[in-house]
Amino acid sequence: MTPERMFHDLQGLGLSWEVTESVFEYERSTVVLHLRETSALWPSLHCPKSSGHAFCYDHPKELVWRHLNVFEHRCELHCRLPRGRCRGCAHTWLVRPLWEGLSTLFTKGFAAFALLLMREMPMTKVAEVGYGEWSQAKWEQIGQTLNGSGATPNGANIRVSCCILPLYIFSPLPGRCCARWSGYFRG
Repeated sequence: MTPERMFHDLQGLGLSWEVTESVFEYERSTVVLHLRETSALWPSLHCPKSSGHAFCYDHPKELVWRHLNVFEHRCELHCRLPRGRCRGCAHTWLVRPLWEGLSTLFTKGFAAFALLLMREMPMTKVAEVGYGEWSQAKWEQIGQTLNGSGATPNGANIRVSCCILPLYIFSPLPGRCCARWSGYFRG
């Protein structure tokens, strides 16, 4: 069994997607998984406008999703998502992958982990546990925004009761910004 096949199984990618390459980037302490669709994806896809049969039109630029850590190392999924085109009406759309969460920057698993931390812990603790990627000030900023409160001493008492957050704070790519707000759940 290859690492790619093991990662495929761990991700639960099914028959429609495959891990084509897995690389450990030592300098960044990051596991990078390259994914692509398989031919099994296309019979299951239908046009969102006319429900017609679809085919692979092209593959625009590569996208990156932050995923849960793998053996204490950062993990990113890289994929050039295909665009589908309807055989009937010629409508073209970007195929959304099954691992993508409510944000185009994170997998469902990573988003669930981040939201769990913010719901269950004070922001000072979240900054310690949150993979060390974000400062306490960032977590405090999120908590203040979510709670509609003013500043609190070191964010010690900030807890998240309604998770609506600016996703640009978690961007896995330097300089990449997503100013969209997303509501995940209410607690």
